[in-house]
Amino acid sequence: MRIALLSLALLLTGCAGVVGPQESEGNDFENNQKQLVGDMPLPQGVRLVTDQSLILGGGNNWAGRMVLTIPQATNELFAYFRQQYPEAGWTLISSARAKNSILVLNKQDRTATIEITEGSGLVNTKSQITITITPRSTVTESPKQ
Repeated sequence: MRIALLSLALLLTGCAGVVGPQESEGNDFENNQKQLVGDMPLPQGVRLVTDQSLILGGGNNWAGRMVLTIPQATNELFAYFRQQYPEAGWTLISSARAKNSILVLNKQDRTATIEITEGSGLVNTKSQITITITPRSTVTESPKQ
């Protein structure tokens, strides 16, 4: 009996490790969102995938990559980012709406690339959002002679 219980406990513990990517608790991320990513609008209910994200700095000066999951359709998210980011002062440079949608935006000295993809189904999400923030290049080419 002991061996059967021990085997069952080990089996359940082993299965718990293959659920999916490590996500932050929704409330934890939402409570710290302003501190982490400043005034960047994000839809309600996003969860940060911590083991795939790298946030350097914080507030309105962060750079890096933020991977988020959300139980919302990709079409709704594309419309959200196209509307909310310009309202927050970002300039839309380019966008492509497809199975994997991409938006490129600028604000002051930063560039944001937002990629929206359908979720894998492994963690009950409809969509994954990857936001990459980089400083805009200040390198200028000298004119060719």
